[in-house]
Amino acid sequence: MKRMKELILSPEEIYYIGKVSGGKYLDYDYIAAMQDIGKRGKIKAQEILDGLERKGYAEEDFLGNLEVEPACTEMLQPVYQGMYESELILREESGASVHYKFHHMENRITSVECRAQEYRVRAQDKKEIEKMLYSLLEEDVHTEEREAYIAIDQAERSIILKGTHIGKDTCLYFYAEKGGSFYEIAPEQKKKRYFAWLKRMSFVSRQKRF
Repeated sequence: MKRMKELILSPEEIYYIGKVSGGKYLDYDYIAAMQDIGKRGKIKAQEILDGLERKGYAEEDFLGNLEVEPACTEMLQPVYQGMYESELILREESGASVHYKFHHMENRITSVECRAQEYRVRAQDKKEIEKMLYSLLEEDVHTEEREAYIAIDQAERSIILKGTHIGKDTCLYFYAEKGGSFYEIAPEQKKKRYFAWLKRMSFVSRQKRF
């Protein structure tokens, strides 16, 4: 089986691979990101396969039919079969953002860096993920715990953390960063801000069964 360090996929390709590989479900965020899904009605399988072949993620079998590479399907298995998903969204004051999904399946983790129409998929362990996340912090981030207040619009960065057990409740945490310090949103603002961000980011905890 061919070894792959990472995959670069579109939302349509992620959906298609899950459908043909016997996936159980898919985070609805991937489906919402698919282009023209309402107009086209369904994904054109041959078009998707041709795109996967150009990337080296599909090849012909002995009958001349295109099939998805087993290594590709293997890396994506936690996306379709895992029972726990965690997620990080980090937004800069400038408007730049970082968005990661982590799909957990037994002792395996598949990370997905979400961009506009290009998703970077990698198999990672916890140490690799921790190293990557620490690199997002400024060097002078404080570890002191104290009470302080800032206005939401003064934040230099906003951070949303999400954890979902499939078929169960979702946990959400919202933080703001200013001057290297992190602030948890005030209780009276929490519900209002959560729903505003959920609407803005299409950050809905839903899974679609194939």
